[in-house]
Amino acid sequence: MINFVTDIGQCKKLWEQFSPLERPWDEWELMYAFHDEVRYRFNFMTHESSGLIDGLVPLVEDTKDGSFELFGGCYADSRILWIKLEDFQECFDQLPENTAFLDLRGSWINSVLEIYPSLEANFVEQDQQYFLIPAEFGFDFTNHIHGFSPKHEKGFLRDIRKVRELNHQLIWNDADETELFIELSLKNFGEESDYYKEEGKQEVRRVVRELQKLGLLRTLTILIDGVKQATSLSSLYKNNWVSLYAGSNNDYKNLGKLLNVETIQEGCRLKVDEINFMTGMTWKAAWHMKQNPCRTMRKPAKVVKDDCKVAPGNQTQS
Repeated sequence: MINFVTDIGQCKKLWEQFSPLERPWDEWELMYAFHDEVRYRFNFMTHESSGLIDGLVPLVEDTKDGSFELFGGCYADSRILWIKLEDFQECFDQLPENTAFLDLRGSWINSVLEIYPSLEANFVEQDQQYFLIPAEFGFDFTNHIHGFSPKHEKGFLRDIRKVRELNHQLIWNDADETELFIELSLKNFGEESDYYKEEGKQEVRRVVRELQKLGLLRTLTILIDGVKQATSLSSLYKNNWVSLYAGSNNDYKNLGKLLNVETIQEGCRLKVDEINFMTGMTWKAAWHMKQNPCRTMRKPAKVVKDDCKVAPGNQTQS
């Protein structure tokens, strides 16, 4: 049996019942920060068997256009639905038309399609989540760079050396550098920035404040000649690092490259299990990052332009 729950208190209890609390995206408080409470309306879907709730699809409605998506929006990557595989078809049939779940975990979707191959057309859009396992290169990103082609390695190290020659300072803390990030994103990308519109700005402000409140925020700020010119805002959750937002002043060549290298090296110093750079942007593949496939689900099956995520907030240049 399928039911829908619209009361926020009940939705939170259901979330806490089913969330595995393995990744930042499993935390209610953080996902609520991604949630625009004015624009989105709760419509959580539950699956019941023998009178007991045994599955949850945390669905919300976008009142602006009548579409449906997962609670917390389209930023979080590699999510799965908290339902049994054998119940997927029943739940899918009851999803409203105009539903889209972006960047679901590819391996989980593959398992779904093994049971329900007729749904293949609803999952045609694919992307890659990029990540690093610091233990694989001895917790020193320099060792990973040695795996590049000789020409790539030489050029990469030269670029980093030149930007290090600037009068720069690295500051690691848990500061909220949201406004600096937004300023740099708008400077570099203008109207193409994910944060050009006010709702995008408000979302990142909410998210970073919540990360700070939860004690999960790791911030790197790079100063050049005493002026802040780059920042990365990351989450450290249960020894897994997620690089969420990063921006640098593109007037300084390769500053974005240094920002990402230092972010990775901090994860190495802390001996984290994984550094997740999320989806999108070709420089991540060029850096030989590992990849996890992600697939987008749409009902009905069609390809449309996504306006909610051009790429993760890490928009620095490679």
